[in-house]
Amino acid sequence: MLSDFCLRILTWLPDSQSKLLAHFMREKMQPRVDHFEYHLSIVCKHLSAIYEKEENWKEAANLLASIPAESYYRFTVDVELELNMKIARLYMEDDDPLLADPYVKKAAVLQSETTNNDLHLNYKVCYARMLNFRLKFVEAALEYYELSNCPSFGENERLIALQNALVCTILSFSGNNRTQLLKLLSNDERCKRLIRLTTLEKLCMVRLIKPNEIEEIETMLMPHQKVITNYGTTLLIEAIAEHNIQSIRILHKNIKIESFANLLGFDPYEAKLIAERMISEGRIEGSIDETNGLITFNTQKPDRLQSFQKNMESMNTHLNRMNEVLLANSSVQKVEDDQTDV
Repeated sequence: MLSDFCLRILTWLPDSQSKLLAHFMREKMQPRVDHFEYHLSIVCKHLSAIYEKEENWKEAANLLASIPAESYYRFTVDVELELNMKIARLYMEDDDPLLADPYVKKAAVLQSETTNNDLHLNYKVCYARMLNFRLKFVEAALEYYELSNCPSFGENERLIALQNALVCTILSFSGNNRTQLLKLLSNDERCKRLIRLTTLEKLCMVRLIKPNEIEEIETMLMPHQKVITNYGTTLLIEAIAEHNIQSIRILHKNIKIESFANLLGFDPYEAKLIAERMISEGRIEGSIDETNGLITFNTQKPDRLQSFQKNMESMNTHLNRMNEVLLANSSVQKVEDDQTDV
């Protein structure tokens, strides 16, 4: 009787009344969760759906997360996987990747146990989004680019994934990984629909980018990508500054800090801090002479280059695999076109 009430009466009522009744039922059943775990799971899902409609993402996620663990034995792997991914997605909608992270990890284990291709793809989207939220932009870009070539997605979904791959690549730390990704993207004809070719070429060829050239990139940023850094700037402005430092390093063996700052569009102190960080992290070879106000760029040392090459091996493997996917997809498309012509 109670089960029938949970399943039918709650769905018949308007959301405002249904919400009040569901909260009342949940409060009464909570002390005896061992007897009402199934009914509680129904009530929690129902309430979560209402809060999701209201765009109260966190409360919607909390309600799904509160489903009694005793209910899980009733769930198939697919249902449990879908539940964990939905909780993660709702927390990410609320800009809270820390709360989403455990559910993405649970989903990672569960997705290896399912044969449902749709759930596998949904997990990859969820995982890419988590990497994006955690500002792991290189890893996120790789995942997004792979999704952008997935034949199971529609054209619009693939283009959105490609846009995310492009933005994550631009926001990533300057270095060999970023350069490899930019080369990959510059060879993708679809990118011309997202960004001016001249801007993409400058990014790929490590040429100076002017402030007015990043406006189109700013329109593609997600809310969490607009956070302010320690330098009082956005992630995008800082990423472009690092890109420009790489360009300056190619053009100048040494440069006055004031001239360096003018090229970057930063004040001298902030420009020096960014250069110091890149030098300390080994992403550029150089030194700063504060007494004479001079930055000197050095040729990369052989052992450092060898280290970079080792670090690139795994990424090159991933890129090669994606190129194989692209070739396979283009071959399939050619066969389909030939059949159509016949």
